[in-house]
Amino acid sequence: MTSPSIPIGAVVVGTGFGLFTHVRALRDAGFEVRAIVGRDLEKTRARSAPLGIPLASNDLAKVLADDPAIRLVTVATPPHAHYTPVMQAIAAGRAVVCEKPFAKDLPQAREMLAAAQAAGVIHALGAEFRFDSAQALLTRVVQSGAIGEPLMFHRIYQQPGGDQNEPLADWWLDAAQGGGFLGAFGTHMIDQARCTVGEFTRVSAVLRKLATTRPTQTSDDYYTIQFETASGCLGLVEAALCFPGPFVMSTKVAGSKGAAWIQSGAAFGEPEQVWVQDADGARQVPMPAELANPAPEPFPIAELVQTEMDRWHSQGFDVAPYAKLFAQVKARIEGRDPPLPDPAGDFRDAAANQAILDAARRSNAVRGWVEVEAI
Repeated sequence: MTSPSIPIGAVVVGTGFGLFTHVRALRDAGFEVRAIVGRDLEKTRARSAPLGIPLASNDLAKVLADDPAIRLVTVATPPHAHYTPVMQAIAAGRAVVCEKPFAKDLPQAREMLAAAQAAGVIHALGAEFRFDSAQALLTRVVQSGAIGEPLMFHRIYQQPGGDQNEPLADWWLDAAQGGGFLGAFGTHMIDQARCTVGEFTRVSAVLRKLATTRPTQTSDDYYTIQFETASGCLGLVEAALCFPGPFVMSTKVAGSKGAAWIQSGAAFGEPEQVWVQDADGARQVPMPAELANPAPEPFPIAELVQTEMDRWHSQGFDVAPYAKLFAQVKARIEGRDPPLPDPAGDFRDAAANQAILDAARRSNAVRGWVEVEAI
């Protein structure tokens, strides 16, 4: 067992989301960020220097071989580039947290899961919004049986979008590289639904591109997924990156004895409440202290915010939930019980989510219901 008083070393792979969110959240969770790895060494040095990270590198295997104090690898590269650093971390016997979407496809996800299980390393998925205050409380309410058996899950998220002429990362626009809103945001929706109402067995999906000024984009920026779970709950999730008009966000679960929902604000990031309605009427559910998160703080080093992707990642909404995720992982590394009873996602969850992503893409191609492959 590792003493909680001894800092555990971590290395972050990725100089975008990894720099803006992983580094801050790891430090908030009590890790010592000892290195950051990127493809371009000079760029990695320039971007990491203002954060006081001791080592910038473009060689994860060497970093792990040279520094046994690093016990955790976090992977925040684009999705098509997850496989190599994850497998390097596993081969080196380190705990690993990988961003979502997890893999290029289900076979690759299964391979990474099997490797982590065979090596006996601690593994976790970057599904940080499991620890968003309202989402975590809604899941607790439904899982407690307060509304009976779940019958219907519904979540919708439509943002007006920014300037469509503002450039996005090349990989984000390319379906072959795992780009698009289904992978980037849909994975969070899928993970929340699975946590709340159970495993998906079949889906029917529609993927579209609504942007009119990106002619080379092959990835989606809009999706809708109908699903059925093993218990018979039906569901619908829908999201759009740039749907003109007002911002729309709603999450509701209907059950055999009532309903529960997240009462959202008028804009993303505004405080949210969880409500239930049953035979006794509608009422707000008090937020447990351990689930409350502080208000987001934007990334403080403005000169590092250089692209549209940087702007998204620098707003700070992910940091507090991610710190809770990392605290769960840290406790496991130290051989003690996690601070929260709510489980962090692991590579099995990652593979299950990937199976749903793959099924959604198949469904869109055939325009009909398809079965979700078992893990």
